[in-house]
Amino acid sequence: MMALSRARGLIAGAAIAFALPAAALEPRDLLDPQDAFRLTAVALDAKSVQVEFRIAEGYYLYRDRFRFETADGKVIAEAELPHGKMKQDPFFGRSEIYRERVRIRVPLDGADLARERVRLKIVSQGCSDSGVCYIPQEQWVEVRLGGLR
Repeated sequence: MMALSRARGLIAGAAIAFALPAAALEPRDLLDPQDAFRLTAVALDAKSVQVEFRIAEGYYLYRDRFRFETADGKVIAEAELPHGKMKQDPFFGRSEIYRERVRIRVPLDGADLARERVRLKIVSQGCSDSGVCYIPQEQWVEVRLGGLR
């Protein structure tokens, strides 16, 4: 719990550094990243995983801030990301973002296809409409592939 309070403090400190009015931001009003950007992953078919983020109201994810890797460290560059909405962002300029929900198809190949389960590292970054951006979030998911062959 102490780490959570510290993380919220760092986020709030970063927001203040970007010249937001102090009264406009209360760290307790921010959702934890796992709650703002709820991640699930399921086997879509025998060769791909569907990664889904359900994005809380008032929050968004950046399209170009996603990264996918296997447990062996292999970057999956062929992930199929849908088009998002354009936003003039105070942090990153003109950016493509997702709100509400995004589903991403992540193809698998090689040794990962021979496994019953696959572990994926998913990196994402998002912000709150209040002007606070979270540091990139690294999450791991394990998806059962067995039975889809």
